[in-house]
Amino acid sequence: MNKHAISILVMCFLVSLPTKAQTTTDSVNLQTLALAALNHNHGLQNSDLDIKKNEQIKKSIHHVYIPTLEAKGSYAYSAGQFNLNTQQFPVTIPGITLPPIIPGFPPIQIPSTSTAVPPIDQSIDFNGNIWMGELSAKWTLFTGLKAPYLSKAMTHKIAAQRQIRKQEEADLISEVAMYYDKLALLAETKVLLDQQINRLKQETKVAKKALEQGLITHHEYQKIELAQLEINAKQLEYDGSKELLILKLYQLTGVEKEVLLKMKVQLVPRETGQASQTFLDRPELVALEEATEATKYKYKSEFSGYLPQIQAFASHQYLGMTNGNMGNLGINELSAYPVNMVGVGVKWELFDGLHTHTERQKAKIEMEQTQIKKEEVQELLELNYANWVTQYQNLNAQATLKKRQMEVAKNSLEISFKEYENGLIKLSDFLETQTVYTTVSVAYYQTVCNQRNSALELLKATGNLQINKL
Repeated sequence: MNKHAISILVMCFLVSLPTKAQTTTDSVNLQTLALAALNHNHGLQNSDLDIKKNEQIKKSIHHVYIPTLEAKGSYAYSAGQFNLNTQQFPVTIPGITLPPIIPGFPPIQIPSTSTAVPPIDQSIDFNGNIWMGELSAKWTLFTGLKAPYLSKAMTHKIAAQRQIRKQEEADLISEVAMYYDKLALLAETKVLLDQQINRLKQETKVAKKALEQGLITHHEYQKIELAQLEINAKQLEYDGSKELLILKLYQLTGVEKEVLLKMKVQLVPRETGQASQTFLDRPELVALEEATEATKYKYKSEFSGYLPQIQAFASHQYLGMTNGNMGNLGINELSAYPVNMVGVGVKWELFDGLHTHTERQKAKIEMEQTQIKKEEVQELLELNYANWVTQYQNLNAQATLKKRQMEVAKNSLEISFKEYENGLIKLSDFLETQTVYTTVSVAYYQTVCNQRNSALELLKATGNLQINKL
């Protein structure tokens, strides 16, 4: 199973840093290396910045409810001409009857009158300095529920990002532990190599005496030389492998190579402890649950398109003209101040061209996609969990068996060397026993290395891999 597949699925939908690790030789161990890697990793730093950026976006959503205050001012010199040109048109005044002024006299009759308004053709020049100033405030009172729903959507999106970051941390810890274990495996190999070198020195002394006394042939003695060449080749392989592992750990942690070369590593079976969590607590799955909630609130926020938006406003204005003329009329100042307004405005789109309907349908589809991916990831995580449970149990049993085999092989090697010193067995028999011991020992430490990796993967499978579990 591709270990990155699940993380890629989650990232489609979409902390503080630990204290810096000490890097002195005495304090460097697997935990401090993992801690240094978390501080050093650029990917985690970018994840932290993404989270901070979305936190700012969430804050900006609430800023819509903060009143805004705006000051405006303008000046213009204006000059022009008013033109008025009309045609003659008739005007008829209807007649009326007035009540008598003196009782007994008849009412007063005023007959209707017709006249005509003469045409006008007049132009008036004007000029002057026009001033305008305004201080206005606006305050959003109701957004159609868009702001609160988008805020909740961002809350769940940030929670999903934090879960993804948690998984990134676990992947990084696992990677550092893998290289540390490989380095520990090399250290155990080096111990076996040194033991072979020491035994080979003793074998060479015994073989020389045997050759001088005619107890072995020159051909048999050459097997010592071949064994020495084989050890030299393993030494070169060891040096090259260690240099590469140190370089990789340096790149991951930023700890100086000189410090890494001097640290002491251990290779013993790793325990997972009594983990109460299951694959359902895996960060990827929790992140998808948060992403699902985020899309639900995004869907609800689109409902705001059907609701009115309400805003309060207030303004304080000055309008005026100074040092102007209008025809033959001089204007020292013509102004209106203060002009104050306070009110509430409502904006309600009764039909937006199906925009809101389309956005709601898109959000609904995203919600269904997230749910489908959640089900898919859950199936993969369940299979991944079962796989690592089985591997961890099998490797525990294998480590116990191979440890016993190594102990038996070591005992056989000690007996074989004594028999070889006393001339009871041939040199080739002793070298074969030594090869068996080396092979069995390497197999044991390789199994322990695999067991340690399976323990970390099992912790990752339950979302429980943390530095203190190392």
